[in-house]
Amino acid sequence: MAGLLFSAPVRNFGRRPKNFPPPQRADVEMPSVKDLTGHIVKTPKIYNWIRQPFDHNPADDKETAKRKRQIYVFQRTLPAPVPSAVLHGSHTRLGPDNTFRRWWFVDASERVLGRVAQDIAYVIMGKHKPIYDKSLVLGDYVVVVNAEKIQMTGKKRTQKKYTHHTGYIGNLKHTPVERVLQRKPIDVLRRAVDGMLPKNKLRDERLKLLRIFAGPEHPHAAEHFDPLPDFKAMVRSPWVPAPLPRKGEASFFEALDAQGQPIPDLVDNFGNKISEEEAMKAVEDGVVTFREEGLSVKQQEVVMPKVDWEWDKKKK
Repeated sequence: MAGLLFSAPVRNFGRRPKNFPPPQRADVEMPSVKDLTGHIVKTPKIYNWIRQPFDHNPADDKETAKRKRQIYVFQRTLPAPVPSAVLHGSHTRLGPDNTFRRWWFVDASERVLGRVAQDIAYVIMGKHKPIYDKSLVLGDYVVVVNAEKIQMTGKKRTQKKYTHHTGYIGNLKHTPVERVLQRKPIDVLRRAVDGMLPKNKLRDERLKLLRIFAGPEHPHAAEHFDPLPDFKAMVRSPWVPAPLPRKGEASFFEALDAQGQPIPDLVDNFGNKISEEEAMKAVEDGVVTFREEGLSVKQQEVVMPKVDWEWDKKKK
């Protein structure tokens, strides 16, 4: 049709999102995430969080401006903080004590690619938490080092290929995984985790929780790390009280009061103090009752569950 102009289609195949920050450098130390986001009270929208303005001051010298710019770019790589949230299914309101994000550490040297990616995807989705909600980003941070030493089973290193299309006719590209490991070893693990996440708008936000570095160095020394166990990490529910100590533990004869504090004195139902030997015999016979002055009648009695050892053996 004459008089109409058609613009060429925008081709974004295989590219990063427009506002997705570049990969983070391992030699630049970064402050704690809690110090950067601790003042935020209300959960910001992703749109506003990504487009937050840069704190520019013309009076700053060159080094100060450079440092502020590094922190600003690092802050954009973080997902939007969640100081409070409401779970979609149960409409339960969560406070900052339950929505905080832990930091897990993974050394990928001599680890199998798929198995490590499975554990990482499980954690950054937040499925290890009882507050898991598929509509929210409630996962934890995961820092992975030595990504260049990751292993693959079978013949995957020589036969596996990554495929992408440029958007133009006849431009189907194949890249061997061995070449990607030599050039960008970070992308191999990131692609594996990316493929295990749900394909929705929250995938990019969840991937921001994953920090991968090719070597042993990383810029997150200010954080408190916990090693990610081989089994799936679990976090205790905020609504379920801590269980009483089991037999064989150091604090076996300590019951917990309503505030969660241990009760040191052992007494029977009539208020008489008993020894540990008598308490052990009472445990073997049935139930031990703990009492403390100042508590209500309902709070005074704490019953330790009896373990059915025969049923436990049959289960094994």
